[in-house]
Parts: sequence; C-alpha cells; structure tokens
Amino acid sequence: MNKENLIHKINSSTELDIYYEYLLGQEVWYFKNNGDNFSSDYDSFKKFISRKLNIPFNNVSVVGSAKTRYSFSPTKKLSEFHNKSDFDLIIVSRNLFYDIWSAYREVSKGQYLDGFSQKCGNIFGGFISVKDDDKTYGNYTLENWQKKVLSFKAELQLTFNIQHEINYRIYSDWESVEAYHLKGITKLKNIINEIN
Repeated sequence: MNKENLIHKINSSTELDIYYEYLLGQEVWYFKNNGDNFSSDYDSFKKFISRKLNIPFNNVSVVGSAKTRYSFSPTKKLSEFHNKSDFDLIIVSRNLFYDIWSAYREVSKGQYLDGFSQKCGNIFGGFISVKDDDKTYGNYTLENWQKKVLSFKAELQLTFNIQHEINYRIYSDWESVEAYHLKGITKLKNIINEIN
C-alpha cells in the first residue's frame, strides 16, 4: 500500500479499526519485505523472543514502521521505515514492567535518571521503553535485563536479518497497549485532516 492509499484508509476508518488492522495484525511489512515466508518468519521471530525472554508467545508483537512500513507516530507523520529506524517490539509483562520501574525508582533515589521526565510519562502510560545500550547505573535488575538481551542480539540479527536497533516497549498490560496506540492514531488523524 502506498502512502496516499494509507492516508485514505486512515481517514475512512475508525481508530479501533486501524489499531486492529495495522498494529495487531499478523502481517509485518519488515518480514514481508525481506522474504517469501513472512507469516512463518514472524511466528518464528515471536517464538524466538518468547523463549529468550520467557514471555508468552501472544505477548510479543512488532509495531511501528517495521510493522506498517510507515510510522504512525504523530510526530513522524507517516515517515517511511529507513536504515536508521528502530525496530519497535512490544513485550507485555506486568512482572517485567514493575521490575524495571522499581529499578528506575531505586536508581533515581541516589542519582539523576537520564530522560527522567520521558520515563515518568511512559510509566504513566503503562509502559517502559528500553534499548540494549541504555545506562544500567550499576543496578542489578537493569544489568540483568541488558545481559539477557545482549546475549541473543547477534543470533537475532543473523537469524532474522534485523540490523536495526531494537526498542523494547515493555507494557504492563494489553489495555495500556491499546490506549497508547488509539491516542496516537487519533492525533495522527487530526494532523492528516489539518494538512488536507
């Protein structure tokens, strides 16, 4: 689907329809663009992450421009996936969410936590966004998380041909996933309407 057709589809669909079709569906543009067996590749990818992080298969999902080709973030205005794009991965785990939140709270008692305001806003929205090169501040939980994701990074890149930085979005529950994305889609629709 080209950008013009996507804009038409966004304008003629409800936020919930867009969320279901583009963000929760099994079709992942990145895998479709890099192989013939994209559906089974996506399943294999989810199984890989599920096993490595001990997260249920259905609590792993790709979102963002890797999923749809175009970013649905209101600030990016449907920019196309490119070499420097992050590969956004959703992990839904209440325990992991609270473990990392608790680690951030512990760190912030003794020192400045980088991106404190943004982290607070994300936590208020029910998620935490972490990359494998984020500072760990010597915190046991953050160090363990980083060691775990770095332990399979090379295998992940080789097996699935993913050369992009992975942004792990750890949500407390699926309700928070839906609320965050519906809010973003509403903003995106408003921006599109203002432009047209």
